[in-house]
Amino acid sequence: MELQKKILLVQLFSNGDCLYATAVARQIKKDFPGCHITWAVATICKSIITNNPYVDEIMEVTSVAKNDEASFRKFEKEILQRKVSGEFDEIFITHLMGANQAHYDGCIRSAIFHGYAGRVTESVQPVVRLTETEKESVKTFASDHRLETFKHILLFEFAPLSGQSKMTKEMAVQIAENLTANGNVAVILSSGNKIQHSNKNIIDGSTLTLRETAGLTHHCTMLLGCSSGITWISTSDAAKPLPMVQVLDPHSTWVNPISRDFERFGLDTSALIEITKVDKDIIITCVKQAMVDFQKAKDIFHQKIPLHFKTTRKIVYNLLVYRDFSAIRKHIRINKEAYGNRFAFYWEVFLGIATAPFKLMYNLITKSTKAK
Repeated sequence: MELQKKILLVQLFSNGDCLYATAVARQIKKDFPGCHITWAVATICKSIITNNPYVDEIMEVTSVAKNDEASFRKFEKEILQRKVSGEFDEIFITHLMGANQAHYDGCIRSAIFHGYAGRVTESVQPVVRLTETEKESVKTFASDHRLETFKHILLFEFAPLSGQSKMTKEMAVQIAENLTANGNVAVILSSGNKIQHSNKNIIDGSTLTLRETAGLTHHCTMLLGCSSGITWISTSDAAKPLPMVQVLDPHSTWVNPISRDFERFGLDTSALIEITKVDKDIIITCVKQAMVDFQKAKDIFHQKIPLHFKTTRKIVYNLLVYRDFSAIRKHIRINKEAYGNRFAFYWEVFLGIATAPFKLMYNLITKSTKAK
């Protein structure tokens, strides 16, 4: 009888990235029938994989802070040693730190998939299984706010931790006030910020968890988002697909536009509008038009997200600090496969190398000054 393979999947942060990695867990179960999957995840993100049928055990990681390169590399060495000692048969690290930064190719989901040794041939849809308690919480929320009485219910994601939008709480409230002037429209403002508003049609969505917000989509008619956790959990198998208007900063460092992701994985983009200018009047006009005629709104307002490679400069520097030259070569290969030979890409590689000594010296001086 074949022994059960013990597999460790490492995806620590963030909520959206963990959602992508649920497809990797599903693929592992397909590729290694009968295996036991342990998922190493940061405490703040472990709820994302609660009740997941493809995860047998959760390893809660508290020793790695988000974006702490040194602590991650130390953790990576520790778990690889645990494989040597026989605790795990296979370890797949999809987390985008350490050498895995090389996997970034302008699309976070594909970068995470690069961390798996095999190909993801199963569905790429994120896997979320709500508990009965969570489902009841959503039903109560919908009932308490009379959601069934509105013609349009807009789920509004703002203030993202992903940094892909400059939408502020103040602007979000102003947009909601305008849209709800028509009594048939309700706006659910969903983020980590609590909202208290006298208008009953402007609803605080922060009382629901991110997972419960997936269930809330079944009571909504549209999503106004910014490619952060709420956007991506709305694409999970626990959610109802919603037409979406995305307001994105095309110049953010870790840009991850929905259009690029959907096109990369052959997903339908017909119910997607992307806007790159954070302009209150443009957003309001677009959403109002989309409520009446989505295709017409798309024809008028949809903007193509420009491709840039400035993230590469940051990645090259981070890898040079650890003399990870093979990872730099991998980053070049992966992006060449995705986009061909682009001068803009190679220029950023060059800048990453050329400016690295100066940036390293500056960081060392800054660190030394703070220590005094």
